[in-house]
Amino acid sequence: MSSILSRLPFDETLIYVNGEWTKSQASQTCRVENPDTTETIATVPECNAQDLDLAVQAAYYAFHDGPWVNEYSGAQRRDALLALATAIEESRQDIEELESLNTGKPINDVRVELDDTIDLFRFFAGYADKVEGRHIAAQTNRNLEGYTVKVPVGVVGFINAFNYPICLLAWKVAPALAAGCTVVFKPGPQTPLTTQYFAYLLHKTGKFPKGVFNVVLGGVGVGQALVDHDLVDKIGFTGSVATGKQVIRSTASTRNVRCTSVELGGKSPGVVMPDADLDKTAKLVVSGCMANAGMNCNALTRLW
Repeated sequence: MSSILSRLPFDETLIYVNGEWTKSQASQTCRVENPDTTETIATVPECNAQDLDLAVQAAYYAFHDGPWVNEYSGAQRRDALLALATAIEESRQDIEELESLNTGKPINDVRVELDDTIDLFRFFAGYADKVEGRHIAAQTNRNLEGYTVKVPVGVVGFINAFNYPICLLAWKVAPALAAGCTVVFKPGPQTPLTTQYFAYLLHKTGKFPKGVFNVVLGGVGVGQALVDHDLVDKIGFTGSVATGKQVIRSTASTRNVRCTSVELGGKSPGVVMPDADLDKTAKLVVSGCMANAGMNCNALTRLW
């Protein structure tokens, strides 16, 4: 059987912007390696600020002028996400192989992550047609009434980590699309390939208007440009504490102070109770610390 790398259904040298696979404006490229063998398995663009601006502009106009939030009902967005979940499920063997090659993970670990990815899109699809607000009657003044209306934030910029590429994408993108937001997504520069495959599948469903989902590739430079862009309404970041602090400082100092969510590394504690089964505990402690080669934001690093 041929490797997935020889039969990719998309051109990994292109980026997905405004519903099209397009050539990057940048001349620089980035090598993608299999960390298990250090073999170069792909060469992808190292996007620049011009690429990023085109992606953000596409997401901005898709949100403000396009049908995704202005014409589509919640039920239509639900059906689009369900179709996407099915497309992922039907292509899961290729995605699993690609994710394993790009991350160096055992295929069995990747299969669990794909289960989670598919379930996440189906779970959040169920929220798309159930957005509701509240009516609040003022108890001290009968002439006053209030109500809340939930609306999508707008253009969301996501910066992903390298350790769970497709699964972390699902955690970010599924709820954003269900709510009616549009997305500019930057995967970790080490592991971009399943994000590109995801963009291919999203496009293939034919249910997502152009500009709703966009992908830029690269490292710190394009990530900072995404954080600083004035047309981005929210930033979601997963990565190191130091970079997370920089993201928060940057979003606070832009012209429009924007909502920011950061998921950073931690020092996760474990507590062993006096009546614990020590043999079982020892196995769980090792797994909690070393699962995914220890590259977990909640890896067990302290024990009492």
